[in-house]
Amino acid sequence: MSKTSSKKQKGLSPRAEYIIERHGSVWLVWLLLLFISWTRNGTKLLRGELASNDDYMRMVEVRDWLGGQNWFDMHQYRLNPVDPLNSHWARISDVLIGGPIKTLTPLLGPAKAELITVIAYPSILLLVYLYFATALAGKLISNRATPVIAAFMLALSFGALSQFGLGRIDHHSLQIVMALATCWFIVTSPNKPKHMIYAGILCGLALYIGIESAPYVAAACIAVVLIWVFGEDSGAQKMRNFGLALAATTVVSLLVSAPPSQWFTPTCDALSVVYTQLTLAVAMILWGLSMSSAKFKTPLSRFIAAGVLGSLALVVTLLLYPHCLKGPYAGLDPRLVEIWLSNVSEAGHFKKLFMNDIVAGLAAIIVPILAITGYIFATQNPHKKVALTERTFIIFVALTLSAGFVQTRLMFFATALAIPFATYLIMNTLLWAKKFEPKIKMVVIRAGLIIALSPVTLPLLASLFVKTSITQEASRNMPLCTSQPMLNKLNDLPKGTALTQIDLGAPILNFTDLSVTSAPYHRNASGILAALDMFIEDEATAKLAIINMKANYVIACAEGNETEMMLKYGQHGMLAQLKAGITPTWLEKVDIGSEGILLVYRVKQSQP
Repeated sequence: MSKTSSKKQKGLSPRAEYIIERHGSVWLVWLLLLFISWTRNGTKLLRGELASNDDYMRMVEVRDWLGGQNWFDMHQYRLNPVDPLNSHWARISDVLIGGPIKTLTPLLGPAKAELITVIAYPSILLLVYLYFATALAGKLISNRATPVIAAFMLALSFGALSQFGLGRIDHHSLQIVMALATCWFIVTSPNKPKHMIYAGILCGLALYIGIESAPYVAAACIAVVLIWVFGEDSGAQKMRNFGLALAATTVVSLLVSAPPSQWFTPTCDALSVVYTQLTLAVAMILWGLSMSSAKFKTPLSRFIAAGVLGSLALVVTLLLYPHCLKGPYAGLDPRLVEIWLSNVSEAGHFKKLFMNDIVAGLAAIIVPILAITGYIFATQNPHKKVALTERTFIIFVALTLSAGFVQTRLMFFATALAIPFATYLIMNTLLWAKKFEPKIKMVVIRAGLIIALSPVTLPLLASLFVKTSITQEASRNMPLCTSQPMLNKLNDLPKGTALTQIDLGAPILNFTDLSVTSAPYHRNASGILAALDMFIEDEATAKLAIINMKANYVIACAEGNETEMMLKYGQHGMLAQLKAGITPTWLEKVDIGSEGILLVYRVKQSQP
């Protein structure tokens, strides 16, 4: 046998090489990220601690549903019992999380069933995201290293990555995956026209899961319309199928999300008749345009027709429901906006975040900037035709980025969607560096390019010159206040309602049987105002809040970001007095063994 044939036998087959290149990098990065997440959060997860308030509230909602609460009943009866929160969240996430818990509970018990679910759920979504992101990056540039670079781009994009951390069961990770999947179905539609139906279904479900999906749903609509505008293959059919699937899914989602009595209630912060009517109007427009293609023979005429009709549908919707023009927080008490909402960075304008924390601002925006740079590079490349894939990507990135400037929390959408184009930029710079000789010079230049274009480089450099606004003491003590060992001490108290600080509410609901007045949700306005009255205002106002909330306890964190905020607005308020050891006659301090980390008081029975 010849040496050549012997080498061929020992070498990998093309199929094996493909599997390693396509799947190996994804699984390697996935396992690495899971390992890092476990080393950081494993101990907390074993205690039942989750990543954030929203994750705690989601778990409470799932438990209530599995415990027999009606599908349509979205009230959280232990949150502000005098005026229970009516949640605007969707049951889809409850099903995806509650289903495994329900299945595993008879075998493992509820605690272990929840533990496995809060580990597996974000892990599976992370793996799906990695596959979509690497596949989309491969659509932009075909290279053996593309999947590796795309996977590691997510690993270094901490804002987007944080949505997939172990214990993260909020709906944002699901929305990110659905956004990438929608983009994938659109860019693969030339060979598979039916993919437009799937894209429309995903967009309808996205609106059901959360209205913050609206920017990328709008991007999908524009991307689909442009296929028809430019006269690409089966453009009319694709546009028609997408519109019908979007409208049908939205209507069905509305029907299953609320009882018939609420189908025509115009809410702006969740799927309602407002968005259903808009998607129906969009579907009618897309249908009409698809049937009238012969009347619009040029791209310009088609673009104008689609733009005018789409704008008209949006204007009519806003005229019918003008209050939605102000966004989901319209109608909030001005005092609540000034003291609470203005201090929630993710709910405000990106400019405010950037001015307050340059490092966080740079970390949030760097990947979209790389993506836009990559798109500009693609348009300037005379050897590359900017076609459906590139056009769709930049529309998704541009619209979600624009939305992120208005509401910072949407920046993670822009980052997640920008990773494929950012990968395209890095890959092209690495290919450009191949021309340098000798090889050592090429390696050094490539290493420098990777470092320069890494999502963490610029924020790290900025951190060397900018101080963060969070004190070490506050950042250290707040997690202690919401930890399972600390809050578990509250289970020794008789059941009742606790008037709590805002960020204590959801963890207390998760770890104890107590009811609470406050949690950081805009529909919990009266509870949040009660917390402000209790901890910021004078004794008379605080006592009135206790009476109105029918509270049996008062609970606060001795140190933390929220405590600092309340002391800032109420330097002589009740929280300042309680911290100074001054207890009013109508409260009785309760020693739960928290070593002063939690301030717990019982409302004396003689009080109304």
